[in-house]
Amino acid sequence: MSIQELRSHKIFGLAIFDLTLSFVGVIIIFLLAWRIHFRNLDWWRFVIAAILVTIPIGIVFHVLFDVDTELNYRLGLSDKPKTK
Repeated sequence: MSIQELRSHKIFGLAIFDLTLSFVGVIIIFLLAWRIHFRNLDWWRFVIAAILVTIPIGIVFHVLFDVDTELNYRLGLSDKPKTK
């Protein structure tokens, strides 16, 4: 299965695979930060924060690397992504 096949499943024009991978990655980073530095805070607050910051981080990186995405297009930050 190719990466394009994984990205072909979409919700509201956004690839489910990309969103899921972003959420998992940021949650892992946040949980590591919690275990190392923020032990006195509740772990579930970090999970919520990770979910809330995943999309903005993705937007920034896509703009920095000049990757056209559906979300950035709808936000007026990039051109419409090419469809295949």
